[in-house]
Amino acid sequence: MYHEQILASAEYEFARTGFTDAKVSAIAKTAGVSLATVYKHFTGKDQLWDALNSLRMTEFVDAVRTRTAPIDSPLEKILTGARAEVEFFAAHPHFLALHLHEGLSWGTASALIDAGRGGQREAWRTGMEMISHAAEAAIDAGEISALRPAVVASLVISALQIWLTEWIATDRALPIDKVADEVVDHLRCCLTRQPRVTPKS
Repeated sequence: MYHEQILASAEYEFARTGFTDAKVSAIAKTAGVSLATVYKHFTGKDQLWDALNSLRMTEFVDAVRTRTAPIDSPLEKILTGARAEVEFFAAHPHFLALHLHEGLSWGTASALIDAGRGGQREAWRTGMEMISHAAEAAIDAGEISALRPAVVASLVISALQIWLTEWIATDRALPIDKVADEVVDHLRCCLTRQPRVTPKS
């Protein structure tokens, strides 16, 4: 029980102050447990961060796979997955906030060795690989433009960051299903658009 309680409190504190300024004592206070109890379950702030990112990314991947499993079309898997990803972050606002506050470019973070912090790097890599595999299948099926799978994954993740950042900045003014609609429409347009043919001079 304490393990989950402490992780939830760590998520809140990381979202509120950022990793650097978060204090283990504040996490303990938010969790309603002693500092000794926190250290009984976790060695410190770094392990809390890694455990939280691992837990949420496992949930993230499971949510996407559950939604996309019945779908045959690789393109529709990508688009349905993007919708599920938007909804997942909306359902976990503190997890969303802590990633926005870190100031990373989601679409390129997994490609840079020093981007992200600890388990956060592995979490993003897992998500990017999942989308890259789906993109490869969609390209092979001729459903999307002949882009590199890694580029498709970066486009998807970048779209999530852009729309969700704007959603937070506008105090969640737009219903999340409308945000998801816009993300899906944008991705459908940019992934399926035929390449422009440059006229010969």
